[in-house]
Amino acid sequence: MENLDTKNEIIVFSTKNELGSVLNFVHDGLREHDPSKDFKFKLNLVIEEIFLNIIKHAYKGVEDNYVKVFYMIEEDPLAIKVGFIDKGILFNPVEYMNNLEIYMDIISSTYEEVGYGIVIIKNNVDDIQYKTENNHNILIFKKYLKKDV
Repeated sequence: MENLDTKNEIIVFSTKNELGSVLNFVHDGLREHDPSKDFKFKLNLVIEEIFLNIIKHAYKGVEDNYVKVFYMIEEDPLAIKVGFIDKGILFNPVEYMNNLEIYMDIISSTYEEVGYGIVIIKNNVDDIQYKTENNHNILIFKKYLKKDV
């Protein structure tokens, strides 16, 4: 995972009320590229899933923590990378995405509607990476604005 220029970043408290701020922040960075409604819908879905899972699972609902969100626009081919950094419980969702068949068997055998967020994320991004650094989770996804890549 390469180092990203995080000059386009926002730091928010780990509350559901901050989701709108995060979505607006990322969409403001895309405005000049005029993404389609479908692209924005899928981007919102992924951002919402990641952000709310950080709150619910990494921080276990404790609201006095923060999440750093950053983005970077790549020009050729046109894509956005969005990253999330939190200091919650370390968890690598990419590990589950890489073993999705096994993971889905476990989910379906429990008959619960949990864990499908990983499927939603995997099916709506073009690349996703995870690492830990200084006891922080760092999750970065890439989504192309044009699907001819």
